[in-house]
Amino acid sequence: MSLDIDKIILHSLRLDAEGRPLADTRAQPLVVDDAVQGLMAELHRIYNGKGGKGFGYFAEPAEGEEAPDPRFCEGLTALRQGTLDFVPFSVQLTEQLVETLARHELDEHGVLLVARYQYVGVDYLLLALLDSKESVTVSDTLELRHIQYLDIGKMNLVARVDLTEWQTQSESRRYVTFSKGRVGRKLGDLFIELFGIREGMDAKLQNKGLLQAVDDYCESKQLPSDERTEYKKQVFKYCSEQASAGEEIEIRELSAELPGENDLDFYSFIGEEYQLEERFPADRSTLRGLTKFVGSGGGLTLSFDQKLLGSRVFYDPQTDTLTVKGVPPNLKDQLLRHS
Repeated sequence: MSLDIDKIILHSLRLDAEGRPLADTRAQPLVVDDAVQGLMAELHRIYNGKGGKGFGYFAEPAEGEEAPDPRFCEGLTALRQGTLDFVPFSVQLTEQLVETLARHELDEHGVLLVARYQYVGVDYLLLALLDSKESVTVSDTLELRHIQYLDIGKMNLVARVDLTEWQTQSESRRYVTFSKGRVGRKLGDLFIELFGIREGMDAKLQNKGLLQAVDDYCESKQLPSDERTEYKKQVFKYCSEQASAGEEIEIRELSAELPGENDLDFYSFIGEEYQLEERFPADRSTLRGLTKFVGSGGGLTLSFDQKLLGSRVFYDPQTDTLTVKGVPPNLKDQLLRHS
């Protein structure tokens, strides 16, 4: 499937002597050659498969709320209408990002990419801060040379606007997506402020709702333990395959692949009670709960297949004790050597 790049430009974010962000902007967009095309195709693939994204949408403030910064929405509207060119739009966005980074006291820096592109008929705007790394390569004369390259696999500050969904589905609450960052970082708050958006769909909450719906469905059908395990494995398999392909979980499609009285049995069961979106990204850590019991706390982390409960793993709620029969060999070896 082809990816068509409309416009793409690079700017630079650096830190001054006091650690404050500054921008060096470019005056012309990049020429779309094979290198640019390859970079964008890889960025699109990586971003689609990136977990932990936040979702948002443009909305009027509720009564009593402070009005959001309108510059991004106004600039994007002008860009779409053709009254603002791409380069000044990207410079305005870069300068606004620098202001927002300074307010949030974030020291992000690197090569800032702003691109408008189309993929399978959908119009996107992508903003990504790429880290520049140094490495060593071997020349044709077998000499070592230092090179600079963009580490696109570890981009933390990245966001995308689905311009088509914004234009055609005004009621949508998910056409702006953005990285939320690692624990302790405020990238989610930064993007909400930068874009002037309200946070919409919570993907992790959607995945938890799906797990609850699967549990309730199996309970309502009074499925035996082995059938329940197999049913959850099928849900997990579908969701994992979607995540690996960079695709979202489609509830109707998932239901059609599951056993039932008809191919939409599970879909009909969910109805509106669980408040699940028709589609949402897979959250791998949450989905593990379909096939495993996982927990951690107080220096202890445990994970085991649900099918082992009652056969090799036994829980006594009276004493709050887990008994494990058949300790894994590598763990057993560590325990014997320690004792």
